[in-house]
Amino acid sequence: MVIVIGGGSAGLYFSKNYKEKHPDEPVFVIEEHTKLGKPVQCTGILTSEIETMLPPKEIEKFTLNKITKTKIFSKNNTFETPISSDRIICNISFIEYLHKEAEKTGVKILSGHKYLENKGNKIKIRDITTKRLTTLKTNFLVGADGPSSLVAKNNNLYFDREFLTGIQARILLKDLDSKKIDFYPTIGEYSWSAPESSEVSRVGVAARSNAKKIFDDFIKKYSGKILEIQGGPIPLHRPRTTVIRTQYGTQNTVGGEQDNFSVALLGDAALQIKNTTGGGIIPGLKAANALSDGPVNYKKNLRKLNLELYTHYKLNKVLKKYSDKEWDDLLKTLNTEKTKKILSETTRDAPINLLSELILNNPQLLLTGIKAIPKLIEMNI
Repeated sequence: MVIVIGGGSAGLYFSKNYKEKHPDEPVFVIEEHTKLGKPVQCTGILTSEIETMLPPKEIEKFTLNKITKTKIFSKNNTFETPISSDRIICNISFIEYLHKEAEKTGVKILSGHKYLENKGNKIKIRDITTKRLTTLKTNFLVGADGPSSLVAKNNNLYFDREFLTGIQARILLKDLDSKKIDFYPTIGEYSWSAPESSEVSRVGVAARSNAKKIFDDFIKKYSGKILEIQGGPIPLHRPRTTVIRTQYGTQNTVGGEQDNFSVALLGDAALQIKNTTGGGIIPGLKAANALSDGPVNYKKNLRKLNLELYTHYKLNKVLKKYSDKEWDDLLKTLNTEKTKKILSETTRDAPINLLSELILNNPQLLLTGIKAIPKLIEMNI
């Protein structure tokens, strides 16, 4: 039996894919909240990469808006470009869709149940309503339970973690360009305005400290009626994070097989996130697919994703060292028709391809990269 802790996108997508590949194995998803998808703690921006994972007709059902361009702001400069189409989604509808798809395959979902701990392969959960305690036994436990993963803590997989604080408001705005995301890489860790419709935008900041003050100052740029405040911790990806642990048991004399127990982390719980933007949905779905073969192949299947996340990690490390003038100069360098064409055709979920194309077609960016070498040496990365 497989037990998944956490009914978010990564946990549900994994459970569906795993059940399809292992139809005879029971799969249970344990979710603390009675309503899956709440509370909303995500901006809900998906790149076109989602179209390789889910049927386009189904994606349309939870898509609120399609973004075709972005505007990046430095202190004294801006750069506007077409982009490979992004989608702003209804987070709740997205989770409801994944919930139904998982159940169709035979996955059992226990909402309103909280994971408390596990001692080896014995998993203790509590019914939120009745307070009743139940112990389940599994040979495969998956922690898809968010940045502060209790599964990670209980199984020596948590280690040192860094977090940003994310605060976001849904704001009713006049004269909103509904096809354009505004991105500010120098305010907080980064800040944004992502329109969900022609009238409402999701405006927020992510910061290491003083997030509330930065947020209060930032939303003055987007004066309008605040409809809702959302927020939560955003984990930072850390290379070489251990995301799976297996305990080998004694041989079963009846079946002749070892009674092994594996614990794997997934999504935010595994720090599978793009440090440049905080995007975690697509990486979480990719990791879920990698784990769906089973625990034995997880590390191998994660190699491509880990390389992509490592690229975002390093790029973020360098860009955070840029001065205001260097950001101004970078946006000026990017402002070419070739660059805009590349950005309109290549998703940021393929960062290696994107960076390679940008540098090959804009030699000045190579000079920018050379100037960054002292920063790399300084940080020993």
